Amino acid sequence: MNRIELLRLDYLFSVVVPCLLAVYIANLHIVNYLGIIFGWSFIGITGNLLNDAIDKDRDIDYSNKELGTIAIISFILGITLMIDSFTKARINIVFALCSIFLVIGYCVFLKKFSIINKFVLVTSHIVFPYLMVRFLSFAIEPSKPILLGEIMLLLTFLVFSFSGQVIHEAIDQEAIQSYSQRKVQIIVQIASILTIIFGIYAIILLTYYYLFPFIVVPIGPMYIYRKPRVPGKHVKDVGIIIGNLIMVYMIVLIFANLY
Repeated sequence: MNRIELLRLDYLFSVVVPCLLAVYIANLHIVNYLGIIFGWSFIGITGNLLNDAIDKDRDIDYSNKELGTIAIISFILGITLMIDSFTKARINIVFALCSIFLVIGYCVFLKKFSIINKFVLVTSHIVFPYLMVRFLSFAIEPSKPILLGEIMLLLTFLVFSFSGQVIHEAIDQEAIQSYSQRKVQIIVQIASILTIIFGIYAIILLTYYYLFPFIVVPIGPMYIYRKPRVPGKHVKDVGIIIGNLIMVYMIVLIFANLY
């Protein structure tokens, strides 16, 4: 395993996309939020390293002390980048601490609980990064209130991320394997349908038609689970690639000012 693979940089979209989504939906100036965006990137790396150190589900040549050293430095860098947001929006300290405790709890205690662990992940990886951007925006761009369409879009991402975690666990044969494949199929199908419904409603309310691709993405999980079976290993890679493509897409939308 090379040094880049150790950091699992291709997983960082899971914390970066919510930040970018908050910037895009509220039409914020992204420069003001780079500290939060890159801060979450470093914290995401910390979480990946902690998971490897505790879970040991990958063939890694590094010791726990070496992984821990990198994780601590990455954590310090991430928190330092967020200090400005902490001073301007004190509640962001609470969001950051809660997210850190949830990630540690997931790695140490909660990963074996098939449903609870997904709520922990979507809360720590999506809700808190999103809210940190928005609460900082209340301090520096107070004319940007949270609207119903924004809430619906956040629900869209939450439900879709939940189904994505279900598929991820099904492939890795983790906690979700305590459920029958039929039950897993039902969970994925319901989550995908809700994602489409919430997404359509959000786009109608926001009139941000460049977000239309997001309501097409759930068709993939629906097709994968058209039958109750364990997906192939490659499906997880497909999901990671799509997540990174979405991240690039959001960056283009923000800098090109496309709405």
